[in-house]
Amino acid sequence: MASVKSILITKGTNVVILDPTTTVLKAVELMAEVNIGCVIVGNDEEALGVFTERDLLRRVVSAGRAPAEVVLREVMSCPLKICNLGDDVRKCAEMFYKLHVRHLAVVGEGVLIGLISLRDVLGSERRNSREKLKVIQNDTSQGSQDLLETSSKQGYEYGF
Repeated sequence: MASVKSILITKGTNVVILDPTTTVLKAVELMAEVNIGCVIVGNDEEALGVFTERDLLRRVVSAGRAPAEVVLREVMSCPLKICNLGDDVRKCAEMFYKLHVRHLAVVGEGVLIGLISLRDVLGSERRNSREKLKVIQNDTSQGSQDLLETSSKQGYEYGF
Protein backbone atom coordinates (compact mmCIF):
# COMPACT_ATOMS: atom_id res chain seq x y z
CA MET A 1 0.00 0.00 0.00
CA ALA A 2 1.48 3.37 -1.05
CA SER A 3 1.96 6.11 1.51
CA VAL A 4 2.31 9.86 1.46
CA LYS A 5 6.02 9.34 2.11
CA SER A 6 6.38 7.38 -1.14
CA ILE A 7 4.73 10.24 -3.05
CA LEU A 8 7.12 12.79 -1.55
CA ILE A 9 10.11 10.57 -2.32
CA THR A 10 9.02 10.65 -5.97
CA LYS A 11 7.98 14.30 -6.29
CA GLY A 12 10.18 15.98 -3.70
CA THR A 13 9.38 18.18 -0.74
CA ASN A 14 9.75 21.63 -2.24
CA VAL A 15 6.93 23.92 -1.12
CA VAL A 16 6.51 27.56 -2.03
CA ILE A 17 5.61 29.59 1.06
CA LEU A 18 4.56 33.20 0.66
CA ASP A 19 3.95 35.86 3.25
CA PRO A 20 0.28 36.71 3.91
CA THR A 21 0.92 40.28 2.70
CA THR A 22 2.05 39.13 -0.76
CA THR A 23 -0.28 40.39 -3.47
CA VAL A 24 -2.34 37.91 -5.44
CA LEU A 25 -0.69 39.20 -8.62
CA LYS A 26 2.81 38.36 -7.34
CA ALA A 27 1.63 34.95 -6.14
CA VAL A 28 -0.01 34.12 -9.47
CA GLU A 29 3.04 35.26 -11.42
CA LEU A 30 5.22 32.97 -9.32
CA MET A 31 2.76 30.07 -9.63
CA ALA A 32 2.81 30.45 -13.42
CA GLU A 33 6.59 30.72 -13.50
CA VAL A 34 7.20 27.49 -11.57
CA ASN A 35 4.10 25.74 -12.94
CA ILE A 36 2.30 25.03 -9.66
CA GLY A 37 -1.38 25.19 -8.71
CA CYS A 38 -1.04 26.54 -5.19
CA VAL A 39 1.23 28.14 -2.62
CA ILE A 40 1.27 27.89 1.15
CA VAL A 41 0.55 31.16 2.91
CA GLY A 42 2.52 31.55 6.11
CA ASN A 43 5.59 32.75 7.89
CA ASP A 44 8.62 31.25 9.63
CA GLU A 45 6.55 29.96 12.53
CA GLU A 46 3.50 28.45 10.85
CA ALA A 47 1.54 27.73 7.72
CA LEU A 48 -1.66 29.75 7.89
CA GLY A 49 -3.48 28.62 4.77
CA VAL A 50 -3.21 27.83 1.09
CA PHE A 51 -3.84 29.95 -1.98
CA THR A 52 -4.96 27.97 -5.02
CA GLU A 53 -6.03 28.59 -8.60
CA ARG A 54 -9.58 27.98 -7.37
CA ASP A 55 -9.19 30.77 -4.79
CA LEU A 56 -7.99 33.08 -7.56
CA LEU A 57 -11.08 32.38 -9.67
CA ARG A 58 -13.68 32.41 -6.90
CA ARG A 59 -12.41 35.07 -4.53
CA VAL A 60 -10.59 37.45 -6.84
CA VAL A 61 -11.56 37.23 -10.52
CA SER A 62 -15.27 36.43 -10.15
CA ALA A 63 -15.55 39.02 -7.36
CA GLY A 64 -14.11 41.70 -9.67
CA ARG A 65 -11.15 42.39 -7.39
CA ALA A 66 -7.81 43.65 -8.70
CA PRO A 67 -5.08 41.01 -8.17
CA ALA A 68 -2.46 43.72 -7.68
CA GLU A 69 -4.47 45.20 -4.78
CA VAL A 70 -5.53 42.06 -2.92
CA VAL A 71 -3.21 40.27 -0.50
CA LEU A 72 -3.15 36.53 0.10
CA ARG A 73 -4.39 36.78 3.70
CA GLU A 74 -7.72 38.12 2.34
CA VAL A 75 -8.38 35.28 -0.12
CA MET A 76 -6.49 32.21 1.10
CA SER A 77 -8.27 29.02 2.11
CA CYS A 78 -7.92 28.21 5.77
CA PRO A 79 -7.52 26.34 7.93
CA LEU A 80 -4.92 24.36 6.05
CA LYS A 81 -6.00 20.76 5.39
CA ILE A 82 -3.28 18.34 6.41
CA CYS A 83 -2.22 14.72 6.22
CA ASN A 84 0.63 12.85 7.85
CA LEU A 85 3.76 11.41 6.29
CA GLY A 86 2.72 7.84 7.10
CA ASP A 87 -0.87 8.14 5.82
CA ASP A 88 -2.03 5.70 3.18
CA VAL A 89 -2.83 7.32 -0.17
CA ARG A 90 -6.35 5.86 -0.08
CA LYS A 91 -6.99 7.74 3.16
CA CYS A 92 -5.80 10.91 1.42
CA ALA A 93 -8.06 10.23 -1.57
CA GLU A 94 -10.97 10.01 0.84
CA MET A 95 -9.91 13.29 2.47
CA PHE A 96 -9.78 15.04 -0.90
CA TYR A 97 -13.31 13.86 -1.60
CA LYS A 98 -14.81 14.65 1.81
CA LEU A 99 -13.07 18.01 2.25
CA HIS A 100 -13.60 19.16 -1.36
CA VAL A 101 -9.94 20.14 -1.73
CA ARG A 102 -7.20 19.31 -4.19
CA HIS A 103 -4.15 19.89 -2.00
CA LEU A 104 -3.06 18.58 1.40
CA ALA A 105 -0.15 19.86 3.42
CA VAL A 106 2.03 17.02 4.68
CA VAL A 107 2.96 17.41 8.32
CA GLY A 108 5.34 15.41 10.46
CA GLU A 109 5.80 16.15 14.16
CA GLY A 110 4.00 19.46 13.73
CA VAL A 111 6.29 20.64 10.93
CA LEU A 112 5.33 21.25 7.30
CA ILE A 113 7.22 18.67 5.24
CA GLY A 114 5.64 18.95 1.81
CA LEU A 115 2.47 19.23 -0.19
CA ILE A 116 0.54 16.62 -2.14
CA SER A 117 -2.19 17.06 -4.68
CA LEU A 118 -5.09 14.95 -5.84
CA ARG A 119 -3.09 14.36 -9.03
CA ASP A 120 -0.18 12.98 -7.00
CA VAL A 121 -2.47 10.51 -5.24
CA LEU A 122 -4.14 9.43 -8.48
CA GLY A 123 -0.74 8.94 -10.10
CA SER A 124 0.44 6.85 -7.16
CA GLU A 125 -2.67 4.66 -7.30
CA ARG A 126 -2.24 4.27 -11.06
CA ARG A 127 1.38 3.13 -10.65
CA ASN A 128 0.35 0.75 -7.88
CA SER A 129 -2.42 -0.75 -10.06
CA ARG A 130 -0.02 -1.20 -12.98
CA GLU A 131 2.47 -2.99 -10.75
CA LYS A 132 -0.24 -5.32 -9.43
CA LEU A 133 -1.39 -6.04 -12.99
CA LYS A 134 2.16 -6.95 -14.03
CA VAL A 135 2.43 -9.37 -11.11
CA ILE A 136 -0.90 -10.97 -12.03
CA GLN A 137 0.13 -11.23 -15.69
CA ASN A 138 3.48 -12.77 -14.75
CA ASP A 139 1.81 -15.23 -12.38
CA THR A 140 -0.76 -16.17 -15.03
CA SER A 141 1.90 -16.61 -17.71
CA GLN A 142 4.05 -18.70 -15.42
CA GLY A 143 1.05 -20.79 -14.37
CA SER A 144 0.11 -21.42 -18.00
CA GLN A 145 3.68 -22.35 -18.85
CA ASP A 146 3.84 -24.75 -15.90
CA LEU A 147 0.55 -26.33 -16.99
CA LEU A 148 1.80 -26.82 -20.55
CA GLU A 149 5.05 -28.36 -19.36
CA THR A 150 3.20 -30.72 -17.01
CA SER A 151 0.75 -31.70 -19.76
CA SER A 152 3.48 -32.45 -22.27
CA LYS A 153 5.41 -34.53 -19.73
CA GLN A 154 2.29 -36.59 -19.12
CA GLY A 155 1.79 -37.13 -22.85
CA TYR A 156 -1.37 -35.11 -23.35
CA GLU A 157 -1.91 -33.80 -26.83
CA TYR A 158 -4.35 -31.20 -27.85
CA GLY A 159 -5.90 -31.28 -31.29
CA PHE A 160 -6.55 -27.60 -31.80
